[in-house]
Amino acid sequence: MVTSSKKAQPTGDVTIDLVAKAAGVSRATVSRVMNGSAKVSPEREKAVKKAIAAYNFTPNATARRLAGGRSGLVALLMEESSEEFFLNPFWGMVVQGFSATITEAGMHPLLLIRPKTGTEDSIFSTLRAGQVDGLAIFSWHRPIKSFEKLLDPKMAVVFGGDLGGSKKYPFVDVDNVKGGLLATRHLIAQGCKNIVTITGDLKLQSGRDRLEGFERAMSEAGRPVPESSIIQGDYSQTKAEDLTRALIKKKTKIDGIFAANDQAAVGVINILLQNGIKIPQQVKVVGFDDSPIASRNTPAISTIYQPMRELGSEVAKSLIALLSGQEVEDKLLDVKLIKRASSVKSK
Repeated sequence: MVTSSKKAQPTGDVTIDLVAKAAGVSRATVSRVMNGSAKVSPEREKAVKKAIAAYNFTPNATARRLAGGRSGLVALLMEESSEEFFLNPFWGMVVQGFSATITEAGMHPLLLIRPKTGTEDSIFSTLRAGQVDGLAIFSWHRPIKSFEKLLDPKMAVVFGGDLGGSKKYPFVDVDNVKGGLLATRHLIAQGCKNIVTITGDLKLQSGRDRLEGFERAMSEAGRPVPESSIIQGDYSQTKAEDLTRALIKKKTKIDGIFAANDQAAVGVINILLQNGIKIPQQVKVVGFDDSPIASRNTPAISTIYQPMRELGSEVAKSLIALLSGQEVEDKLLDVKLIKRASSVKSK
């Protein structure tokens, strides 16, 4: 009698449960290995890959969807300009945190970017047709009511940011009001007498919240907040540069500027330096985000640190919890002031 050294192949369909059993691990571990998760130990990864090879296992996405009613796709949708998304490192870090957490859970992240100028809402019909299980929405520049009714009521939805106070869906945000407070208090403590803020997009809750923090800090210090001290920006470097040029042309008396994000702070600093204005001796500047450009800039930018990767990851965790049938509450992440050369004289 001749025996074969090869393992007998099962007569039925090979399932992820069979592979998991053969490898001595859980279904989730098999999913993580197949999706490239770095959190699986080398021993378990080797065992899973051996079992996958032995059974020649290829997951059938269509079969999984029909059996479990899910596609495994989770989308991150944002309404943003190309400049803001591709040039602002904030978004890259948010997407990294979101994608890594979704992938580790054995699902597949899908990134969708919609132009701010768009008015066509067919993307929501596309999401329905594509059978996306969960949806994270960031940076929506229109009232929530304009699209809440377009969302699939069966879909798990979490907002990245307050987005104006939805009653239907949970959100994960950072404490933008506190950030505005800390930035403005710092400029006041540094002796600034004529402070302005170049805001973010005030269509966004984050822009309004950071402005609220600025106004609160000025008020608690007994400082007036004239309309001229609030310069409406849109979070972009280009807009901040244009606004700073206008301030210099008008010979506006300024010794402190709170820019609503680091991109805007870079724009402010560029124009100040081009016009021979010394930083921080003549004008002190504070940004918001603590993105890599803040520490790499010359001078390095004082800023409000917000946990960008954690923001993306926490949104993903909330979506995963919803898909697991759990109740999810709103989350607010903390921020802190980082002091650098744009507002503090070197010793």
